[in-house]
Amino acid sequence: MKIVSLMLINLLLISSCNESSKPSPCILENVETPFRVPCMLTRNIDTVEMNIQGTWTWLQQEEVQRGKPTKYLTPKTEGYSLELKLENDTATYYTCNKAGVQRRFDIIKWKDAPGSGTDGFPEGELPVLIFYDLKTGLRVTDVPIRICSQYLIMDYQFVRSIGGPDTWKKKSN
Repeated sequence: MKIVSLMLINLLLISSCNESSKPSPCILENVETPFRVPCMLTRNIDTVEMNIQGTWTWLQQEEVQRGKPTKYLTPKTEGYSLELKLENDTATYYTCNKAGVQRRFDIIKWKDAPGSGTDGFPEGELPVLIFYDLKTGLRVTDVPIRICSQYLIMDYQFVRSIGGPDTWKKKSN
């Protein structure tokens, strides 16, 4: 039995070595959690519009669920990296440096998003990042955001039942 187990382990190791020995294109940020943004974030829509363009690297997602401790997801814990390139009105997500979903985006106050249901509520004044399907033009999702020149927080706790803020860092050019 031991010999069979050792043979299976060796086969698995050999087959994994047959893969290309090139380093993975996936750079996994090792973020110490909970990560705290070292700048003053704002919800000022003019500041958001001024700083939103660029490439953002995902650092952390806080997974908050009632009755459970906060769980921190990072590129290291999840085994993949994410980047979000916001250029003009197009958003492109990259997973491990491979282009994936592409959307049109806009920044507006949440109360101005059709069907947001935030009219008359303080949340209506929050700036939101809205994503639209490129083919149909229909709104896919929207998320309130906070920003400074180097960090972006997407406040998903407003729009999903299990979740919290996603923290992104602007990539230097």
